[in-house]
Amino acid sequence: MDPVTPTTSTSTVTGQGNVQAAVSELGSDVFLRLLVTQLQSQDPTNPVQNEDFVAQLAQFTTLEQATHTTDLLEQLVNQDSERSQLNLVGLLGRDIVTEGDILTLDKENEPGLSYVLDEDTRKLKVQVLDKDHTVVRNLDVNQIQKAGPHEVAWDGLDDAGDRLPEGPYQYVIQALNAKDQEVKVMTFSREKVASLLPGTEEPVVVASGRTYSTEQIFSIR
Repeated sequence: MDPVTPTTSTSTVTGQGNVQAAVSELGSDVFLRLLVTQLQSQDPTNPVQNEDFVAQLAQFTTLEQATHTTDLLEQLVNQDSERSQLNLVGLLGRDIVTEGDILTLDKENEPGLSYVLDEDTRKLKVQVLDKDHTVVRNLDVNQIQKAGPHEVAWDGLDDAGDRLPEGPYQYVIQALNAKDQEVKVMTFSREKVASLLPGTEEPVVVASGRTYSTEQIFSIR
């Protein structure tokens, strides 16, 4: 008995690849018009083989469905993005905590200067700077602090004991271990959300003018 010969020819497989490339390159509408034109203009004595034609239509249908699915997924992603942007409205007027070195002094608040120590320290020096980068307050912590998160309260006063104006201030921390070697310190900003920039990668605008993405926000106060 002669061996069974596969019904899918090399030309059919190649034709499927050509169909996929043509649809991707031209777009489904243009490709379909070209296919109809091809059928109308074919040589009656040498028509397109049935299996080749069916394979082309099947491949075309599969690609069309895939394109439609992609369009639906893009619509869902866009809708989810729009909902996320609407949820940002609730941040207006709230304090957010991010990695940084800025804090906002309000009329009566005493902001906390938050930081994380990479190792134990025996001495900590904090400097608060105004918008002109002038040191307005020095705070010293002369005691052992373990590695991990800490916070130093600032009463909003300068070194002379006067209340400073409202607004954003920067703070710098220098920490030393038992060998008087500098310790790595991670600091955190706590600022009020002033406005929003919908549709951008960093839509949250804080009082100092800095912008943040939602992924950069650690907590909301």
